[in-house]
Amino acid sequence: MGRTQQWDRAQVLSAAMQLFRRRGYLGASTRELAEATGLHPGSLYREFSNKEDLFCAALDAYNIEVVQGRVRQHMAAAQDPVAGIRSFFVSAIDTGVERDPGCLVTNTAVESFGLPEATAGVQRGLDIIESGFHDALTRARALGQLRESVRAEVLAAQLLATYQGLLVLVRAGAPAAKLHMITDGALASIGATEGNEND
Repeated sequence: MGRTQQWDRAQVLSAAMQLFRRRGYLGASTRELAEATGLHPGSLYREFSNKEDLFCAALDAYNIEVVQGRVRQHMAAAQDPVAGIRSFFVSAIDTGVERDPGCLVTNTAVESFGLPEATAGVQRGLDIIESGFHDALTRARALGQLRESVRAEVLAAQLLATYQGLLVLVRAGAPAAKLHMITDGALASIGATEGNEND
């Protein structure tokens, strides 16, 4: 009989996820991954085969736990869909005192030349966000917050591009005032009808 696994896969992926957010795929060493997860490198690679496999598993976990969670919290659950879109943007800016390590999806998209295997995971994360925008915009149009002529799929793609740019600026340490100005511009660009957007 083999030895019983004494560690929790979800906890290991969460620890790896946080390290990859701070250090990136290329920057995180095997030693750092072992220290972060509390596992010997041999145990890690018996489960995940190699660093690339571990990273892709951590990225998948991030998409489920963080990306889907934030879309659900800020947009899907919002009674006011326009306010939900604003809340989603602002939540990436107001991250507390410590500098935010950034979004793992965005960071990986920037670093993707170093890990082509992660392309699918990056696309899944971007699709989750874009779908969240699309659903919120569709609801907003049905509630009369947007003009009937608004094409939700076009605006959702534009919001995704703006949001990803915002996340890069957050990671680069851009001033909060500038980030909020970008958010205001993004909300103005969707053409919310006057009096329906909550500031």
